[in-house]
Amino acid sequence: MLIHQVAKVVGVSIRTIRRWLLRFKAGESLKNRKGRGKKTPVTMVPKVVIAKTIGKKMKSTRYISKNLQSKGFSISHVTVDSYIRKNLKVRPYKPQVQPKLTEKQRTARLKFCNERKDWSINTWKRVLFSDESSFELFHTPNKQNDRVWAKSRADIPPTEKVKYPGKSWYGV
Repeated sequence: MLIHQVAKVVGVSIRTIRRWLLRFKAGESLKNRKGRGKKTPVTMVPKVVIAKTIGKKMKSTRYISKNLQSKGFSISHVTVDSYIRKNLKVRPYKPQVQPKLTEKQRTARLKFCNERKDWSINTWKRVLFSDESSFELFHTPNKQNDRVWAKSRADIPPTEKVKYPGKSWYGV
């Protein structure tokens, strides 16, 4: 097999294959030598800061990077993101928004469902399905940018959203 064929199969440059051949002929090991390559800027202190910060709700990699830079560590948000994904094995998830319900509302919903669980198809044909849209007067979570770092979606508590009176109604 020719050098350029080996380089193509292995997925490295021809120059790398030649360097490996010279090392092999000289009796040197082909293993990666220690101390080679770019050193990571994520030392022990930034590792601890990153690990503690991602446990808090909605802290972006840019926020963490700026926090570390204010403490004298030169780390970009891309490096923070890479460290979190590869070393801490967590991913960013959007918090799910759900209505804020009281116990009374939960009990009423359960009662409503239990009363109708045995209805026939003909009974359901007489039901008017309707929908209601609300207009938020106050801040709602930013679905595009708010992220919570976690190992799985189940680890994230949902974001609660209070509904306010501005509404429109439609029935079909």
